[in-house]
Amino acid sequence: MSARSNPALPPDEVAESLFHAEHETLLRAILGNSTDGLFVVDAQNRILYANDMVRRILGPGFMNHTHYDPRNWSERNGLFYPDTRTPYPAEELPLYRSLRGEQPPEVDLFVRNAAHPEGRHFRVRSRPVRDSHGQLLGAITNLKDTHDQRQAEAVQRRSKLRFQLMLETAQEGVWMIDADRRTTYVNQYAATLLGYTPEEILGRHLFEFICQEELARSTQELATQESEGQAVLVHDFRLMRKDGTPVWTLIAACPVQDESGGYLGSLAMITDISQRRENEEKARRLNAELEQRISERTAQLEFSNRELESFAYSVAHDLRVPLRSISNFTQALSEDYSATLDSTGRDYLQRIRASSQRMAELIDGILAISRVNSAELVETDVDLSGLANTVAEQLQRWAPERTIRFQIQEGLVDRGDAQLLRLVLENLMGNAWKFTREKPVAEIAFGTLPGTGNGRVYFVRDNGAGFDMEYQKKLFGVFQRLHTQQEFEGHGVGLATVQRIIRRHKGRVWGEGRVLQGATFYFTLHELAGPPPASR
Repeated sequence: MSARSNPALPPDEVAESLFHAEHETLLRAILGNSTDGLFVVDAQNRILYANDMVRRILGPGFMNHTHYDPRNWSERNGLFYPDTRTPYPAEELPLYRSLRGEQPPEVDLFVRNAAHPEGRHFRVRSRPVRDSHGQLLGAITNLKDTHDQRQAEAVQRRSKLRFQLMLETAQEGVWMIDADRRTTYVNQYAATLLGYTPEEILGRHLFEFICQEELARSTQELATQESEGQAVLVHDFRLMRKDGTPVWTLIAACPVQDESGGYLGSLAMITDISQRRENEEKARRLNAELEQRISERTAQLEFSNRELESFAYSVAHDLRVPLRSISNFTQALSEDYSATLDSTGRDYLQRIRASSQRMAELIDGILAISRVNSAELVETDVDLSGLANTVAEQLQRWAPERTIRFQIQEGLVDRGDAQLLRLVLENLMGNAWKFTREKPVAEIAFGTLPGTGNGRVYFVRDNGAGFDMEYQKKLFGVFQRLHTQQEFEGHGVGLATVQRIIRRHKGRVWGEGRVLQGATFYFTLHELAGPPPASR
């Protein structure tokens, strides 16, 4: 619609006020291609001009009414909202106020109509137009589409809010400083950790919150970030609380840089490790106390062992002298006065000599156990199969008339003291050899059980006299025997010696048997504590 064709205004006044005739075409072209909506009304609310953007914003119905009444138009063509819920009062619209001669401020409106059924945000600015005499001629209204911008800003605000919420609810401290080491941000966790509010920390120098002993370290770490642009991880770092007490922390820090790589400051994540340090200190003290106690107990044990060993040798020496005298005098009586003694007297002398001989053997057993406990353990790779074969050959030579079937598993090598482990096999295989002497064909086996999941388990098995499992606990006691001296000779120290040797090798030994159906003795070496595996 041309201003000059509008009969409501003098053509020369309208042309002079709004559109200069010779520039009208140019102005219409410029306004028509504007990305903002623009329309002009006269003082009687009649539409004089509206560009295409206005039609797209307010819908085609906008141009169907030459007289603009905001209240009627809002009801028919759409509603203006200050937000997405509440209708905007028509009399408060910028255009309506401009036509009252006011200078209304710019406002953000939400428009929902046929063109924008979902609604859209616009920035609205309206100004009254007056002639040179101040007479109101109409108003010019500008509509700027801000919907996409507002949407982007809303997304940005939500993202910022989420990030802020994440920082404030984090169970770690977050601290930012600028290039001058002054605090630009600190979250609630970090502030509370030091006994401050965030407001008390903002703007203050970082070094005000660091223990004096850590200042040199801090300066070095910050210099590394600034010069090399690398993140750093600082262990066991002490910050200073408001009350002057230190708090142990773990700090992961990285530099903050501009687009050209220039240093802007630093961002640090702070983890409170006070509890961990306290637990470590408790563990250190407990370990120190335990080591002290172990040292004291070891010293006591070593002293006791030395005393016991000294006692054993002393007793052995003191007992051997009278035993030797008894043995010598009974032998002299037998040789010199045999003719004057009757059979009963000679039997008494024989019993005295046998008892003194057994007493000497028991003394030798005590000394043997003492030597096992005190001997230095020299560990090497030991060929157990080879030792077992050597022991078997020795046993066979002692009684070549016996029929013995040895089954020895080959290739068994383990770590240990060769001399002590040979003593183990001599005792176990010697017992098997002794307790199978009543068998026409003795069977003695040495090997390992199939995988038990708890380390290698060795065994020595025989088909001899066996034993009653009711007395199993007596097997490894010193001088404890399950058979009489008349049935099977012995001193009751062999299995006790075996147990002490195996224990020195951090292993276990146990036995299983059935009367007249043989026995099996198991042992392990360098085994972690655990229940004995089931026998096979």
